[in-house]
Amino acid sequence: MQTQTSSGYYTYSNAKATIYNNKLVYVAGREIDNNSQGDIYTHGYGAVIVNATETDEAGNIKYVLRDFENTKIAEPRIYYGTKENLAIAVSNKKDEFDYPKGATENETYSYDGEGGIQLNFFDKSCVAIAKGNLGLMFSGKDSKILLNRNIIERAEQIMPYLMYDEKPYLVISGDGKLYWVIDAYTVANEYPYSQKTKIVYRNSTKEINYIRNSVKVIIDAFDGTTNFFITDKTDPIAMVYNNMYEGLFKDISELDESISKNFTYSEFLYNIQAEMLCLYHGITPDVLYRGNDIWEIASFSGLTSSTAYKKIEPYYSVIKDEKSNEIQMGLITAYNLYGKESLNAYLVGTVDSGKNILELHKFTGDSIVLGLRQLENLIEQDETISAEVSSLNVTGTRISKEMMIIPVKNTLIYVVPIYQTSLNEVNSVPVLKKVIVASGNKVAIGANVAEAIEKLLSPDKAVSVEVEDNSTVEGLIDSIIKANNNLEESNSSGDWAQMGRDIEALQTLIKQLESIRENDKNANGGENENTNVTNDIVVNMGTTIGNNVN
Repeated sequence: MQTQTSSGYYTYSNAKATIYNNKLVYVAGREIDNNSQGDIYTHGYGAVIVNATETDEAGNIKYVLRDFENTKIAEPRIYYGTKENLAIAVSNKKDEFDYPKGATENETYSYDGEGGIQLNFFDKSCVAIAKGNLGLMFSGKDSKILLNRNIIERAEQIMPYLMYDEKPYLVISGDGKLYWVIDAYTVANEYPYSQKTKIVYRNSTKEINYIRNSVKVIIDAFDGTTNFFITDKTDPIAMVYNNMYEGLFKDISELDESISKNFTYSEFLYNIQAEMLCLYHGITPDVLYRGNDIWEIASFSGLTSSTAYKKIEPYYSVIKDEKSNEIQMGLITAYNLYGKESLNAYLVGTVDSGKNILELHKFTGDSIVLGLRQLENLIEQDETISAEVSSLNVTGTRISKEMMIIPVKNTLIYVVPIYQTSLNEVNSVPVLKKVIVASGNKVAIGANVAEAIEKLLSPDKAVSVEVEDNSTVEGLIDSIIKANNNLEESNSSGDWAQMGRDIEALQTLIKQLESIRENDKNANGGENENTNVTNDIVVNMGTTIGNNVN
């Protein structure tokens, strides 16, 4: 939201992805950090909505909503938020700064909400001393004091036994009001028979072996009304709290659907689950013991000129539920087998009726699915595409990229946005310059997603590539030897079920070795055959993994 900071009054909350008019957008609350402002600057105003899939002709972000007036938000004022750390005095007789109408003119407002408490002079004096703001002491007799305006601190004051997400997000209800959503977690570090892991929370490391996002906290941005909703009644810890504090928690069915439909899968929880699934992804104990099926999160080079790799960060995308055919917001990441480059699976986190749903989609064992590093190599090897990308790398700029994989029915679409950032400007904003898309054995580049997809579908403008397994002959031979040792072990122990799995794994490796030898033969002038492999995907739509780490 750097392009909005020129107003001088405002700071912006964490931009959160959501679906608005069937389009993917980012929403950020426009708040005032009154720690550095005068007494009249009491509240933020409205929200900024940015289109996540479209840019203007120059590649800059495209706003859906940015104006102060005609916002279509019935109550746009934010008195409770992520930046509001000071207690304030408000009165229906006091003019507060509302929003700028022009270069020299400001609109004013007097608070008339339900928030705050009325106090006598003695109580005001006590609050003023406790909060370090003597101005509260001399506020008018009809004034109200607004306390605990930081929403995370407010939730903690009410229920200190939950862990709260550090990135609350703003949603717009059906009646045009602004509400904050905080993901709250039940955690433990001594849950029976569960793997421990370390997380970073509030700049400190914490060890846990159980976590669930079973509670959503909804806070009215205007008057501070705070409600706790249980989304998962199978969580034993959440239900204990529910029984202990009668009346505090409400059932998610009581929440306005216009709010709950904007829930998104928690990134904090998703990152923990995604890492744990590298090892624990539904495999049998003997395979787990042998370490034959370890995954890693797919990685790529973040800078176009860099050889250093970084893990793909989870990203939100609009996906379509194959059962209901409805548009959903999905959080996605991808995996490959440890030490390999071709993709092995991808993970999708969605929310349905307030409940988190995590689905793991695995590819068949003999599929060759284009990996992120492999796609990077193909882009660099193609003269046309690499030339267009290199032309952006001019003096005084830095070129960077992201990589995303979008599941569409039974195939994958790879999207690679290329950004240009000026090095000569303070807080320079990356500008989208090119977009590369790929699917199956075709790659194309365009000025934006629409143009790139149009070229991808055109036989004359798309580039054909061969997707091959990156495994070397030597590496496959080592894997075959290990697989054969596993087979001998299961044979000697009389484990017939494991023997069948070991034979299948051995046969898959031998087929991969045969495929590589055949490719080498064709490359050396042998009989040419079609070696392109389509993305055969096995989608386990019914697989749901619980939110606990165990």
